Amino acid sequence: AYDYALYLSKSIQTSGIKAGLLKSFGFGQVGGELLVVHSDYLFATLTQEQLSQYNAKLQKRDVKASRYWQDTLVGNHSFVQVRSHAPFTSEQEKSVYLNSLSRAKYDSKSGEYKF
Repeated sequence: AYDYALYLSKSIQTSGIKAGLLKSFGFGQVGGELLVVHSDYLFATLTQEQLSQYNAKLQKRDVKASRYWQDTLVGNHSFVQVRSHAPFTSEQEKSVYLNSLSRAKYDSKSGEYKF
């Protein structure tokens, strides 16, 4: 009756998975769902132009990620950079928390996100 439900306690080898759904019921009525779709099926929905645009963006991200990793390896910065302060001032705090549409913007001069 439940051919597509899996509750795994060990790794399995498959011929391929097209999609999967993960549910977490959490604690305190907080839950989440995650839908994962194999990239072949996602890319099949794109036009050739959209796929070209995606690949161009992917190459840019790959270059940035590679540079970040190299800088980490040579000691220019740690892999995880922990922030010591919020991107807003204490005066802005209330308006930032109460406005669901508030978004921080990247400041290229300081290299930080700010409101």
